[in-house]
Amino acid sequence: MPDQPSELTVLDALPVHPGDAPDPSTWRLRVDGLVGEPLNLGVDDLLAMTQQLMVDDFACLEGWTVPGIRWRGVAVADLLDRASVPSEAAWVQVTADDFSIPLPLAEARTAILAIEANDEPLAGPHGGPARLVVPGGECFTSIKWTDHIEVRSEPGDNSARRIALDRLGGGDQ
Repeated sequence: MPDQPSELTVLDALPVHPGDAPDPSTWRLRVDGLVGEPLNLGVDDLLAMTQQLMVDDFACLEGWTVPGIRWRGVAVADLLDRASVPSEAAWVQVTADDFSIPLPLAEARTAILAIEANDEPLAGPHGGPARLVVPGGECFTSIKWTDHIEVRSEPGDNSARRIALDRLGGGDQ
């Protein structure tokens, strides 16, 4: 990692790791686990919900930052409320393919499921159709192509952190 973080000025400059973005016309988001009303939503469903703006820097463990990205999307809190999360729920497991992170329920409620970045639809290489954005979160908490939010009583696996550290040669720290 570089000693000094570099600042990238546009989202298009953001490095991307290989992966296959899902087709927005067939992509679905499942919200299930400890919920009273499981959800199965498509892009049009998210677009019909109240949108929230979050301006946040995107910083990577590799040492670069994209300052002040204007993320717009659905508040995870709204999704959880719509799914009727019971009082015994304490964790949210967010997943896309082999990336998965556990978030305490209170922290998950501060996140959004972004469908736009800088007033443009979120491009596939940058996580479209929907990307989890946790304010102030480490880069690996911003799960591209998020398709599953599972409400739990206990934390699950943090494969996203492991994968990110492996890519940087840091192993499981």
